[in-house]
Amino acid sequence: MSKTLNTQIHRLQLVALLALSSAAAQAHDIVLEPQRDGVAVRYGHAQDWQQVQDGKLVDLQLLRGSEAPQDLRASLRPRRIDFVMPLPSGRQPLLVAARYDNGLWARLPAVGNAKPVSRNTTRVMLPEATVVSNNLKFAKALILGADDTTVYKRTVGHLLELVPQRNPASLKPGEPLDVLVLFRGQPQADVEIELSNLEDLPGKEQRFRSDARGLARITLLPKGVNTLGALHERPNDGSLGEASRSVGADKFVLAATLSFVR
Repeated sequence: MSKTLNTQIHRLQLVALLALSSAAAQAHDIVLEPQRDGVAVRYGHAQDWQQVQDGKLVDLQLLRGSEAPQDLRASLRPRRIDFVMPLPSGRQPLLVAARYDNGLWARLPAVGNAKPVSRNTTRVMLPEATVVSNNLKFAKALILGADDTTVYKRTVGHLLELVPQRNPASLKPGEPLDVLVLFRGQPQADVEIELSNLEDLPGKEQRFRSDARGLARITLLPKGVNTLGALHERPNDGSLGEASRSVGADKFVLAATLSFVR
């Protein structure tokens, strides 16, 4: 085999390895995607959607205007690996919010040249684990209305939350959207936000970062689904409340998404 062919094969293998590594590094999120027949509850990311575990879906709430949240878990219906929540009749702006507890994951030490692997368990089962994380997922979906002045900016009290500072439906073509990142209700700086259409291969997402005020200026996709995703890690130091100290985790991995259709 020629040296040139060997080099080409090596390059192809390297590209494939990098692609796999990139895909593996993608966070699996809970996503609420507005669709024609309602809002789909999805878990995973583009090119790797997985089964939504009903028992892990802590709550699913509908908010409109200044009304109190309405729990709609009972209205969910299964569809393949997702769930779908029908929306009320009418065209009023709505906000849907969900929390999803993906549980504890214990990472095992790497063996030889192999990559470390994680198991959905605790140190009781795997005392040799190098780190145990509690993975908490949050999601919101906006059903946009051009005249909405209330719903788009409502906060729902998630530990990690993305809050648009303007109604996305009111933006002119090419006009950016400022999004506030909140951790426990307070602005959080230096959080990376990815923008996805939920279809493209991992690695094609646009990336932005929140500033000292917790604001990230997002250049939205011109049409279709826009999903913003943020990831934030915290050590188990009590910063998530006193109850967090009793959780058998070294750290918390929080993921939040916000979806709407333009």
